[in-house]
Amino acid sequence: MTTHDVRALVARWRALPTEEKVYRRRAAVVDHVIHSMAMEGEPVSDRWIEQARQRQRAVLGSH
Repeated sequence: MTTHDVRALVARWRALPTEEKVYRRRAAVVDHVIHSMAMEGEPVSDRWIEQARQRQRAVLGSH
């Protein structure tokens, strides 16, 4: 990825409405937690993941 590519991505992000930025951040939370815990060698149960995704869908459904 070139500097130009990064600048273009940043410009597109900055151009998004605030509501869309918030939505995208919230949509990424569960995945971030799962990946972070995996990197630390922490177990994440399938049940926890499913429950977290259900709560996430409930929050995002109001978007």
